[in-house]
Amino acid sequence: MLNRLTPVHLQWDNDRPRSLEYQDIYFSADDPRGEVETVFIDANELPARFRRARRFAIGETGFGTGLNFFLTLATWRRHARDGAFLSYLSAEAHPLAPADLQRALQAQGIPETDIASLLAQYPPAVSGLHRIYFPDDRVVLTLVYGDAAPEFARVRGTVDAWFLDGFAPSRNPALWNIAVFRQMARLSHAGTTLGTFTAAAQVRRDLTEAGFEVARVRGFGGKRERLMGRFRAAQDSLTEPVERVAVIGAGIAGLSTALALRNRGASVTVLDPQGVAARTSGNPAALLSPHLSAGDAMRNALALAGVRATRALLGSLRVDTAGGVLRAEGVEHQGITRHAARRLARLAAVDPQLAGNLYEVVRADPKRPTLRYPLGIGVDLGALCRQLAHDLQVRHRRVVAVHSDERGALLDYGDGTRDRFDATVIATGAGSPLCPGQPRPLHVGGQLTRIRCALPSIGRVARTGKGYCLPEHEGQHWLGATFRRDSAHSGIHDLDNIENLRQLRWADPALEAVERVTVSGAWYGTRAAFRDRLPAIGAILANPAAETTARRAAPQTSRVFVLLGLGSRGLLYAPLGAELIADRMFGLPEPLPEPLSERLSPLRFSARES
Repeated sequence: MLNRLTPVHLQWDNDRPRSLEYQDIYFSADDPRGEVETVFIDANELPARFRRARRFAIGETGFGTGLNFFLTLATWRRHARDGAFLSYLSAEAHPLAPADLQRALQAQGIPETDIASLLAQYPPAVSGLHRIYFPDDRVVLTLVYGDAAPEFARVRGTVDAWFLDGFAPSRNPALWNIAVFRQMARLSHAGTTLGTFTAAAQVRRDLTEAGFEVARVRGFGGKRERLMGRFRAAQDSLTEPVERVAVIGAGIAGLSTALALRNRGASVTVLDPQGVAARTSGNPAALLSPHLSAGDAMRNALALAGVRATRALLGSLRVDTAGGVLRAEGVEHQGITRHAARRLARLAAVDPQLAGNLYEVVRADPKRPTLRYPLGIGVDLGALCRQLAHDLQVRHRRVVAVHSDERGALLDYGDGTRDRFDATVIATGAGSPLCPGQPRPLHVGGQLTRIRCALPSIGRVARTGKGYCLPEHEGQHWLGATFRRDSAHSGIHDLDNIENLRQLRWADPALEAVERVTVSGAWYGTRAAFRDRLPAIGAILANPAAETTARRAAPQTSRVFVLLGLGSRGLLYAPLGAELIADRMFGLPEPLPEPLSERLSPLRFSARES
């Protein structure tokens, strides 16, 4: 995971790219747009299906220049019903460099704004799943970087239509074989369609063996034949559709989830007796900072996905430094403690691309290594939550218990009444468990300190090492944070302000004389975290009678989900976890490969106990 990919080598012929590795062109010379519309869009009857669908998923076996995607996006804009959602999953083993991608798309007349949106989110050339968002259109593009068969094997979700694209089967057999087609079949359902420009006999035979009914039809342009097909699985079992969803908790986790669900067409109600960001998510000085390890590629892949999801969410909200939410662009991490120095020194000694270029080496001195996270940020988390909640339905009601049955979820309120929803998401942070199957995180208190003091060394990036400090805002800085497992120590304490000042003496000479610093305020919150420092994201069994065998089926059958235990990394995990839950609830292709999503499963605690 996060293996470096071999870049494509191109030869250009009048703005038409050719791969030197495969000695083949990316699209037709005569009418590339017409070819895409005939071979893929019309073959899969997308205009008519878009007009009917509330959610639709497309899978593709070769992203290439992205022309197929952008012409599909244009079709979606013309035909999709209001509020519909499109998920586009596309594999690519040799991604184009950004400049080549821009040149190819400009030559085909793709709008500059669309090209800019793609390039602004274009992922590093490392293997795995990388999501790109087009929020105004309710469209997500998930690029599956790496060889198609093994990478598709790690994808979870369902596809409604396939584009079998790529270089000719004779030149690129790794993309046109039974292993790839079997993974396509695994991701398909009864009625999933496909279209492709090829009509090769071996491709027809392998698709048939994988479970697709295929037919030769008239080709496009000078090509005599092409293929269309449909997956011939037995009729999928019918389940109660998800329409109404309750999200319990109006912090960063609950609000991110509510938005992700609403974007996919659900009617969402957020329930929190204290209102928006009334507890830990009211943090006025939160950091988005990836926790990286030179020896844990899976954790680095999770950090990359989390950073990208959070940055995309902020981009969709048009958050900038002028709006009172964003307080720092960039985070600098210094190895102040012995443990941090060892960890950062190991990162400084390896190629940053192996962590998705999430960091830059500022200083490699093993005594005090320094890394910079260019995508890291500092935010007023409470202000961000209020912006997220702007047009969500937030009800000030206290949920005391959650039950589930085959029809959905039942919520018991504190006033003795009950309500039914098709599904519910518990995102209550350090709140009390609402059902027996809900995992219980540890509770850790933390205090921030606000000071009125000039700190010239801080600059405009957030600094972290032993404690952290945000840049000046209205003549003041926020410093943090203490770490208290003792619940009896909750609330604001003067001694914790002194501790914050002392642990940040390394940040600026003005902090060396603690007694001269004016403390102008403080904030306290209780974080919820699990022992492995990873959140719990996914479905649980809400009924106490569930046995071990039923636990294994919970992700497929349960309508009760959790997004819990974010610890001090709510900004890193909440938007990503929200996308994961929303996609899983509706059976759409998910943003994380299955080994990563399983690492976050709330059932991992039950597995250890059984």
